[in-house]
Amino acid sequence: FGGLSEIELLNALLGAPKIEGPELVQETFRKTNPPGDFQTAWSRFLHDGFASHVQPHDQPSSFNGNAVAPQIQDLWALPPAPKPESPEIVLTASYEMDDGRYANNGWLQELPDPITRLTWDNAALMSPAFAKALEVSTGDLVQITITEKSAAPEPIKRELVIAALVSPGHADNSITIPLGWARKMPQFYELPYAGADLKERAKIEEQSGFNGYFLRTAANPHFTVAGGQGIDSVRVTRVGRTYPFSIMQEHFSIEGRGLIREATLEGYRANNDFAKKIPGEEELPHPPPSIYTHPPLTAPQQWGMSIDLNVCTGCSACVIACQAENNIPVVGKLQVSHGRIMHWLRIDRYYASRKRFEQDRGAWPENPELVHQPMPCQHCENAPCETVCPVNATVHSEDGLNVMAYNRCVGTRYCSNNCPYKVRRFNFFDYNQRPVGKRKVVGAFNIYEEYFAPLTTKGAPDTIKMQKNPNVTVRMRGVMEKCTYCVQRIEEAKIAAIARAGASSNKRIPRDSFTTACAQACPTEAIVFGDIKDPESRVSKMKEQDRNYRILEYLNVVPRTSYLARIRNPNPKMPDAKDIGVASLVETLPE
Repeated sequence: FGGLSEIELLNALLGAPKIEGPELVQETFRKTNPPGDFQTAWSRFLHDGFASHVQPHDQPSSFNGNAVAPQIQDLWALPPAPKPESPEIVLTASYEMDDGRYANNGWLQELPDPITRLTWDNAALMSPAFAKALEVSTGDLVQITITEKSAAPEPIKRELVIAALVSPGHADNSITIPLGWARKMPQFYELPYAGADLKERAKIEEQSGFNGYFLRTAANPHFTVAGGQGIDSVRVTRVGRTYPFSIMQEHFSIEGRGLIREATLEGYRANNDFAKKIPGEEELPHPPPSIYTHPPLTAPQQWGMSIDLNVCTGCSACVIACQAENNIPVVGKLQVSHGRIMHWLRIDRYYASRKRFEQDRGAWPENPELVHQPMPCQHCENAPCETVCPVNATVHSEDGLNVMAYNRCVGTRYCSNNCPYKVRRFNFFDYNQRPVGKRKVVGAFNIYEEYFAPLTTKGAPDTIKMQKNPNVTVRMRGVMEKCTYCVQRIEEAKIAAIARAGASSNKRIPRDSFTTACAQACPTEAIVFGDIKDPESRVSKMKEQDRNYRILEYLNVVPRTSYLARIRNPNPKMPDAKDIGVASLVETLPE
């Protein structure tokens, strides 16, 4: 695309002749005077990864502590404590955008934040108590004004209008703003808005997030508080307008259900079978008989998954890996707000506390425990989605997978309604042929904010088409889809096993020789996939642990995906030790 690498850009800034990056590196290597033939030495350098003939430069170093003593004292000097009328402003790198370098990546724009579950935006994060003091709620716009100390008659003021988002567990009298957002739409200035107020609202609504860099100074790149270095005052005021957020998960309480099960190490040692004895699970101790005849699972290898909540960090790497592997489209902020996000794998986030949440009265927990739970398709053996599909578009394979026949699907969405785990996704529009974000004028209508698939321009850039996985069907409008346990990888492993077997009758896939995209991307190996009929496979050994349990097991859907309960080990001397490891508690406990 005509871009420059870092060293090519530096070379251009130095005014040197234009040279390709590899040649620049070779010229630098040539100046080290490699022994013998240059090409041989260059090949050896590439192979070894270092140049053995280059000796390190030994330079004597000295340290003068007195020279830096004032700077060290300044670092240790504590700024004044933040107050409700003068809060602390914390500027941090965005979890999705970093410092803004990934702002053009639709996958990351639509990735829900692990804690707030916010997509397509950043926000001014604050605690429930501080939000109550400001008389603001999630979505309310606030203006942050930072006044710098100055000898000039007019002090320098830095201002930012940003939407607030209440986040339980956040520090009081403090506002956190992730950086790297606020890329504006290039077509904004072409829109025929009238009136200053309407223009201001349009400017806010057309951008993606808010630019926290407006509040950043060289002396205070990360933290700003009144009385700090060069800061006179920090003020936060209500604007009186709201901003539309697209938050994937509004619900935050488990409400006593055994979805996530955890215990302290002490409690686990006293009752190592706690994961299988959660109150409420005995509601249906004997599953009722079913008139549904299950197809025989005759394949010699049966696939399943286990997810260890003990090591899951909620990082969402599995979500992006699944999206890349399975050609999952980006739907845009508006469609996310309509509940039409297409991720096959979601990370559910819940807050847990020793006290019951007063959700009916809108009360937020002040300092709860936060827990994550990956939620893919459970691949139930008694799948309720299969029994309601009128055209057999979702069926069971002989190796235990709940699979989709896309060309049969007529879009009744009965399967989605009947899924107790809510893991099915419906293509309301043809996202792959008509990507979200294209603008088209049809008569008096400017089709941008709403997504009218038949009227928007058809076609996607070739670069987007090249990104698609050729082994996975690209779905279109009106088709239901969901996690397939990466069936394309299973079939690829089967073909490779048959090719290796030749005339032999042993065509089994070698143990743990492949895995799903989510398991491959997981940095903590919390997700394990494999053959559950092989007692020596990793997934079988995980399912044999006493921490293993299945969600909504009393429904008798027999999910192939199971979870390992989380074990917490807080230091008993911590002030909040008694509030850790309580996600499985049902009744209110005494203080």
